[in-house]
Amino acid sequence: MAKFSKTNLHNIKSIIREETGVNMGKATVLYNDAVRKYALVTGCLLCLASLSAFAYYKFSGINGDEAAFSSVYLGDGKYEIIITNLSDHELKLQDNVKVMQWSTGEPVDGNPDLIRFDSDTIEPNSTGVIKIDISEGYDVERMRENIGDGDWYYFVLTNNNFAFGQDWMCSFDFERQNPEDALSEHQTFVEQKVENAQEQAPEYERGELAFADWGLPVSVLTVSSCFGEQDDGSYCDHINIVGNEGDAIFAVYDGTISKVGFDAANGNYIILTLENGTTVQYGHLKEIKVSEGDAVSKGSEIATMGKTGMATGVNLSFAVRVNGENINPIR
Repeated sequence: MAKFSKTNLHNIKSIIREETGVNMGKATVLYNDAVRKYALVTGCLLCLASLSAFAYYKFSGINGDEAAFSSVYLGDGKYEIIITNLSDHELKLQDNVKVMQWSTGEPVDGNPDLIRFDSDTIEPNSTGVIKIDISEGYDVERMRENIGDGDWYYFVLTNNNFAFGQDWMCSFDFERQNPEDALSEHQTFVEQKVENAQEQAPEYERGELAFADWGLPVSVLTVSSCFGEQDDGSYCDHINIVGNEGDAIFAVYDGTISKVGFDAANGNYIILTLENGTTVQYGHLKEIKVSEGDAVSKGSEIATMGKTGMATGVNLSFAVRVNGENINPIR
């Protein structure tokens, strides 16, 4: 570690004073390199601790279920976004907006730097309106022509530069709507959202994996959605495993990471290929901790649980394919 100068020490003291309010006063003479290193490390740790506490306070206040968004198209690429803040923390969105297409999960061609954004702070447990104008950065008519049936566009809005997984999606279209009618529909939507949140949590099933020599993909295997035919007649080729955002996700067996990616349905996902050709897909991930080509061992942490893609809440989408065919991952 290189020796640090009085200027370095002064800067460290300034950061500590700004972040913690602690005035370290006049520097004590450092007698040797070991003491210098100890002082530097201590100062850095103090800075890190104070910044971590600040980040926790700032970014842990509002989760995805504590805000509701509805769009109103005013014409000529101009939108009003109705926002209800259901949390006890104020919400201030940044003028940093992504324009995305649902079917591809990719940004729409255009210049997001030219988006005009007008926002006020949304106070706790209140409703407010922000304005977004994409007309200067995007070809609105071309977007309207290129959207197919069953597809749509959406804004991604943030209060922290798309960090910490705390962003919000708001779908939009090009059908003009009366703002008063939109507000009424939004209020109905919020009431239903609150009512659903107040309902008793569903009872989930505990299960065991189909292969006895596999390790668990999570610490506790709690299944919220089962493999096969569903109550509505649809067919599901995977199971969903519930947990908390940020929970560790593990490799179920030794193998190689054959793919790391993102799509609209699965969000962030990983495909693990075992030596016998069996593949295991993990979806809706928050953070991916491996890269394509990595060799992993049973029980090693490869990701954390999230709610990316079409997840209705925090969960892990878990799919197993043997000889190219999906099988029930649960016995």
